[in-house]
Amino acid sequence: MAKHESPVRASAIVAQPAAKAASQSVVAPRATAAVSTPVISVNSELLHDAPTASANVVVAPVGAMAVARQPRVVWMQVTAYCACKKCCGPGAKGITASGRHISYNSGHFVAADTKVFGFGTRIQIPGYADGKAVEVIDRGGAIKGHHIDLFMPTHQQAAAWGNKWMQVTIVE
Repeated sequence: MAKHESPVRASAIVAQPAAKAASQSVVAPRATAAVSTPVISVNSELLHDAPTASANVVVAPVGAMAVARQPRVVWMQVTAYCACKKCCGPGAKGITASGRHISYNSGHFVAADTKVFGFGTRIQIPGYADGKAVEVIDRGGAIKGHHIDLFMPTHQQAAAWGNKWMQVTIVE
C-alpha cells in the first residue's frame, strides 16, 4: 500500500441507490443539480475511526436563494440632509450615489457608509418614514462607520432632526 492511500478497500465502498438518495436529499428552492456522496461502510470500533457522515448535497445556482437574516438592533449616529446645495454641495442634481432620483420611495431613504451597509440594505429608524424600513441608496463623504443620514424633503426638516444617537433596526 502506498504512503497516502486509504486503508479502506474499494470493495468496502457502497453507493446509495438513486431512490434512497433522492428521499434523503434536502431540496432547496430552485435547485438545479444534486450531487451524491458515496457511503463508506467500515467496521470501526471507535467514533474517531469512523468515516465522516456522508450527505446528499443540493447545489443551487449563485443568487438563487437569499439567506434570510434576522433583524438586528444597533446604536448609530443618525443625522438628516436634504437635496439643497448646502447639504449636498453646489453640484447637487437630485440623483443619489446609487443612481436613483430623490423621489424614490416617496423621498424616504438613507445615506450610509457602503462599506458597512451596502446599497439596498433596509434600515428601520424610529420617527422616520412612519416606522417602515427604508433602503440605503446614497452615501456621503462625512458618513463613516455606524452613521446614517436620513433624506428629508426640506432643509428645515433636516435641521429640525438634528444629530441623534439612537437604536435602529437593520432589517436586511
